[in-house]
Amino acid sequence: MGNLKSFKKMGLFITAASMLLLSACGDTEDSAGNAENGDLEKATLVTNWFAQPEHGGNYAALKQDFYKDEGLDMTIEPGGPQISSTQIVASGKAQFGYTQAEDILIARDKGIPLVAIGAIFQKSPQVLIGHDGTLTDFSDLAGKTVYTAPGSGYWEYIKEKYDLEVKDMAYTGSLATFIDDPNAVTQGYVTSEPHVLEQDGVNTDYLYIHDSGFETYANVIFTTEDVIKDNPELVQSFLNATIKGWEYYRNHSDEINPYLKEKNPDLSIELMDYGAKTEEELIFGGDAIENGFGYMSDERWTMLQKELLALGIIEKEEDVSKIFTNEYLGN
Repeated sequence: MGNLKSFKKMGLFITAASMLLLSACGDTEDSAGNAENGDLEKATLVTNWFAQPEHGGNYAALKQDFYKDEGLDMTIEPGGPQISSTQIVASGKAQFGYTQAEDILIARDKGIPLVAIGAIFQKSPQVLIGHDGTLTDFSDLAGKTVYTAPGSGYWEYIKEKYDLEVKDMAYTGSLATFIDDPNAVTQGYVTSEPHVLEQDGVNTDYLYIHDSGFETYANVIFTTEDVIKDNPELVQSFLNATIKGWEYYRNHSDEINPYLKEKNPDLSIELMDYGAKTEEELIFGGDAIENGFGYMSDERWTMLQKELLALGIIEKEEDVSKIFTNEYLGN
């Protein structure tokens, strides 16, 4: 993608506070369904952004008919700045969605019974990006102009933990203001923005949000309590195919990336290749090395819940065993 216009569709971090529910799910990104699939069970996944390597395993599963092999007529709906995956799944318009772990906790605090059933990223790819030589530690954020999505739990956590005085600015998806201001810092994903900026001649430093102590899971796969109760076989089939798809994408991203580009023409093959390589350790490293793809721990969910409670972002403490399950991962 080497230009700012195409970049605008890549980096925006959507929080529960900033997402809006659409009256419908939007345009269908793709579907395994056709006239021959009458015996397949229909299911829909709504992602958290436009098609990109961060969703590569799902599109691999679709392209390779892994969902169909599991008996599913699967549709993938693209996310975007006007789409709330949590509300769409809660409404029953989709059975599965992707969001951040903190958004699951925020939804449940509001009485929306979502359940995390897997985590794509063991370590979130989200980073804070500064100009080269200006950002080596979180304390270096003091005095900076920082562009983040309003209401971001991670940013409230970092400001409080490091006692930061900064100039808060709303992140809009454009990097122009960041590029023009050497004292600026912007949120982004390590899988895209640093590469885009480098291609535009801007060298950067970045800090992983995870390394601040805010160890959220990213691209959490979720459904509802009712789906789990009423159709656990659907959940199992969906995750069987999804896990197989991610293993396939890990080894064959060069084959799947052109398919992703069909779904999101603003992507470049070069950027997707960069993203696929950069995200591999974040997905298959950490706890996934020992426990398998998608694994989530009691400790991290408990810690994240305590952090959001302390910040006043949520009000109710809940048994984390109700918030997530590893039961369907087959690990």
